[in-house]
Amino acid sequence: MAQFYVIIALLLATLVAIFAVQNAQEVNIRFLVWTFQSSVVVVILISLGVGALLAALISLPQTLKARRRLKESERQLQRLAGQFGESEAWEVPREES
Repeated sequence: MAQFYVIIALLLATLVAIFAVQNAQEVNIRFLVWTFQSSVVVVILISLGVGALLAALISLPQTLKARRRLKESERQLQRLAGQFGESEAWEVPREES
């Protein structure tokens, strides 16, 4: 499933890059008290990067919480396996990431 997301992300990035290159004219940008002139390509790519960064920061707490729950579940599984005396004969399978 992760490969699907990577393919979709690459497709969207390619479409944004094509759009940006086709719209290369200069524009005036006003943000709060700053004014500057730049090409549409730069503005689009900076906006895309800021959006991706914000999305990653917003999803970070949920990702960290899920990792913490997974580690706690693995510890609990090891503890329960030890209680049954099968810890030498049975090993907890770990998923490679």
